[in-house]
Amino acid sequence: MLELREVPADRRDGRHTETASRVAARRVASRYLDPHLAHTQVEEMVQRTADTSSFLDVLADGTVVGALWIGAEGDELVVYDVLLDRPETATELVPLLVEQARSRHARMIGIGVQPGDEAHAAVAAYPGFTLRATNMAVTLDADLPDAGQLGLRRMTAEEFQRFTDGEVEGFAEELISAGMEREQALGRSRTMMAELLPAGRESPGMEFHVAEVAGEPVGDLWVATRETMAFVYNIEVRPEQRRRGYGAAIMNAAAHRCRALGHPVLGLNVFAHNPGARALYDKLGYCVTHDYFALDLPDGG
Repeated sequence: MLELREVPADRRDGRHTETASRVAARRVASRYLDPHLAHTQVEEMVQRTADTSSFLDVLADGTVVGALWIGAEGDELVVYDVLLDRPETATELVPLLVEQARSRHARMIGIGVQPGDEAHAAVAAYPGFTLRATNMAVTLDADLPDAGQLGLRRMTAEEFQRFTDGEVEGFAEELISAGMEREQALGRSRTMMAELLPAGRESPGMEFHVAEVAGEPVGDLWVATRETMAFVYNIEVRPEQRRRGYGAAIMNAAAHRCRALGHPVLGLNVFAHNPGARALYDKLGYCVTHDYFALDLPDGG
């Protein structure tokens, strides 16, 4: 039978180092980060969550058979890292995670899974976990599809204001559809927007474009260009312009733009409740870099 215990003080520094190295390595693989930057980000995360997260041993009959780093984020218990000698023991581990979540009044348990990550995948395979969102990426090689007649131009200040006015509510609705409580979703959306856009349209590493065909606006694009992997935060086709192939054209134009800026790869996030968008990205050659699963606890909170 498995049990969880806090890592003893004399092993805490070593566990911290081992865990940070694993999490940083996953960030390098999924986000194409510089290893030093990835490690710095993880160390900042450890400090930021110091009061809400725990490093735990997974024990079987008193013997350490795994390691956990978990933490509370709002009403969610997040599994930041799990290592198991035998992935199949995840069937015994998840009930212990449920106990941890309930003790923290969490309403769900969340875990990220990257291709080839057996321990994380085993936890996410436990009955009740559902896919909530997927990060995908495409390499910006010489064979990028053409954007056709569609071009990009920078948003004006007025267009930027209209675009961002609905972003907090719009992203919150996506989070709600993915299973988050409304108040938490709105709070997370507001926090994210404030962190990403401290200087509005002039925020460093952020680009806001209007997509046009023959001078007529057909959609909008928000892309981040501050790291090695450029990242699409939002793409919208105007309602009256939908079902004309403009979604693919905007994504292709974004890929050409990011390659011209020197980025080797372009990434994005797609929520599981948007199968149409997922089908488009699959068709355009995007590959999965990270899946996020969650287990709802109806009697939590």
